[in-house]
Amino acid sequence: MKDDEHQNNLLEGRIGEGRRLSDRLIRILLDSMPIPTFVIDRNNRLIVWNKALEAMTGIPAERVLGRRQHWNAFYRKQRPCLADILVEEKVLNIAEWYGNKCVASPLLQNAYEGIDFFPDIGNGGKWIRFTAAALHDDNGRLIGAMETLEDITEKMHIQEALRESETALAGILRGSPIPTFVIDRQHRVTHWNRALEKLSGIPAGHIIGTKHQWRSFYAEERPCMSDLLVDQKIEELDRWYAARATPSKLIQEAFEAVDFFPNLENGKWLRFTAALLRNSLGEIVGAVETLEDITDRKQAETALIESEQRYRDLSVTDSLTKLFNSRHFFRQFSVEVERANRYNHALTLLFIDIDNFKHFNDRYGHLEGDTVLVRLGNTIRQSLRKTDSAYRLGGEEFLVLMPETAGDDACVLAERIRHEFEREPFLPDEHDECHVTVSIGIAQYISKESTTSFLRRADEGMYRAKELGKNMVYFNHFSEAAAP
Repeated sequence: MKDDEHQNNLLEGRIGEGRRLSDRLIRILLDSMPIPTFVIDRNNRLIVWNKALEAMTGIPAERVLGRRQHWNAFYRKQRPCLADILVEEKVLNIAEWYGNKCVASPLLQNAYEGIDFFPDIGNGGKWIRFTAAALHDDNGRLIGAMETLEDITEKMHIQEALRESETALAGILRGSPIPTFVIDRQHRVTHWNRALEKLSGIPAGHIIGTKHQWRSFYAEERPCMSDLLVDQKIEELDRWYAARATPSKLIQEAFEAVDFFPNLENGKWLRFTAALLRNSLGEIVGAVETLEDITDRKQAETALIESEQRYRDLSVTDSLTKLFNSRHFFRQFSVEVERANRYNHALTLLFIDIDNFKHFNDRYGHLEGDTVLVRLGNTIRQSLRKTDSAYRLGGEEFLVLMPETAGDDACVLAERIRHEFEREPFLPDEHDECHVTVSIGIAQYISKESTTSFLRRADEGMYRAKELGKNMVYFNHFSEAAAP
């Protein structure tokens, strides 16, 4: 009889120790998670106030644990938090305290969520999404409540609040809307929550107990961030994440990163955080990794960058010919002249003008004249080298900047433009094919010459080409620059 009693006492002691270990693991997990969280017991006493919540409120856990003063972090006057209302089983009182700001969670049973502004949190207040869930033991008895908070002041995409309805570690993870998995010291997956099932498309039953967590994210076997932390291979983070992994600002022994995962459905950008889990002796027992889908945000950032680039392109581009405009020419002109002076390199300018363009416009109209301008722009563009740049100065006048090019060499390109454009057929009406020509003046930069003088010489060369009969290229090898 005494042996049986002794055995029963040993069994009860082991069960009690197991429960205490489970409680410690739960507290470690809650404290390691980046979601601000507090838990109260059946008597409204605070039993968990994690580090993320300390950072959000500025209130250390030791000031509030074991007390019923958690309301003071959020409100100026004493009043129940959402968790208190659930612990007291006074759900009908939610409307009294929160009006229409709180609704039953569409995802969680025995849980409510809401969004409100808290003027006393942080500098200037914060908009918070909060969710409270009652906690029950295995027999369905109410044992407390947990409330999670998410700062959505600067976030465009709201993550579902943390779901919890049980005190066990599995219940906490299962109810969380944050895609989360946990591995043990041997890298085996112990938890794979519903949100991660949805994100990855892999049911928990297919992966728990395996070491295949990598299959959700990568095409070939490789360590996840949590694997590297468990093995204490911090130095390999740069190798696998290309310097994108950085220490968490909120959680010790945690790292976070942003990366693109093409293996996920349609490809997704994820922000992910991995944190070590330790037992009460400080021994590593595993790691938890959370993931946030920020694809929409990344796409919005990309769209903004592309929009800004289109705006920059439009600001320097002539809308008709798609060459650079005069504003951009004068900016780039000064840059190239300064470079030519600094390095004593050659620089040549072509000044192109359409012959008899006013007569063409008067005879055929401005729409046909625009066609001529566009075709000339295309001819110039197709003739340029990679180092050259072309501009529409205005009207029928065009310019080409040719760095690292002497005047004699520029004549070759100028002749190509003149010849190719002369061959272009125009049909301003069905029975009247015609050809249009250009006159081109060339000026090579002379050291210390002013931009005004340089441009004037190219312009004078163009007019000299017209005087000599038009449809020609003119380069005066003996021209001298005016005084700078």
